[in-house]
Parts: sequence; structure tokens; C-alpha cells
Amino acid sequence: MNDDRKRIAILIAKIINDTNLVKNLSPDSMEFKIVVQKLGYLIQRIGGIDYGFKFGWLSRGPYSRGLQNYYHYVAQYLNTAYINSLSEVEAAAVQRVENLLIDVKNVLGSMNYYVLELVASLVMLCSDVYPTPDDVVEELTRRKNVSSDMAKQILSVVKQYGICI
Repeated sequence: MNDDRKRIAILIAKIINDTNLVKNLSPDSMEFKIVVQKLGYLIQRIGGIDYGFKFGWLSRGPYSRGLQNYYHYVAQYLNTAYINSLSEVEAAAVQRVENLLIDVKNVLGSMNYYVLELVASLVMLCSDVYPTPDDVVEELTRRKNVSSDMAKQILSVVKQYGICI
């Protein structure tokens, strides 16, 4: 495996540890895989580090076939010293993604794998789906069967990060 690409597993593991997103979840569980996929997408999109993973839209939002080969690395790095060995650029990317998740949690009152899925999906609808939907709130509501109010609250936070403006 390319060592540069493996760095994303360390960043994902750090965010998982810092935000407690997958407490007691098996690395084989669907929830764990969703978290890895969505954080990988947000690290590239919001964090600004391009590890070369290509993401497309699947039923659960952003998904990279290449990133599926990294689930076990993320699990391996959880609670290890590796997650503290970040470059300045990596630390800034992690902080930006964590800040976004904290801001969403503050607005919604919770953060879990499903809310993370909604955040990543909304970001993708605004920036990586062509043509960009005229109304991303309506599109997210339709695709994810989420309330319009919840989608609007997530959008208000995402806009603060320069996405969906």
C-alpha cells in the first residue's frame, strides 16, 4: 500500500477517537464502514488534503471503492500513538473536519454515524454532484428521507465552511 495514502487511515482514526463516533463498533460493522467512508470524504473535501480517493454517490452518500481497502488500517490505528504523529497540514485538516462535526453537533444536539452521513451527503450534493441541485435541502430530504428542518440546520453549518454558498 502507498504510504501516503495510508496516512488517511491515521487521520480517520484520530477523528474517530477525538469525536467518539464509533464507540464499541466492530470494524466489520456497516456503521464503522460508513464512518470511515464519510470521514475520508470530508478529510479530502473539507480538510483539503487530496489522497487521490475518488468518491461517487451511493445510497449512503459519498463512497470510494479504493477506501474500502483501508477499513482494517483505520481499526488498527484506533487508540495508538500513530494518531498523534501528524504533520501541520494533517493536523489542520483534522481540526477543520472536527470543528465542522462539533458545530453540527452543537446545532443538532447529537453526532453519530447517521448525522455524519447526512453532513457528508450534503457537502457532496453541493460540491461534487453534477449538475448541482437547485435546492440541496430538498434533494437531501428526498434522497435521505430526512426532515427539511434537519437538512436546513446542517446546511447552515456547512455554509460556514465555504461549501454550499
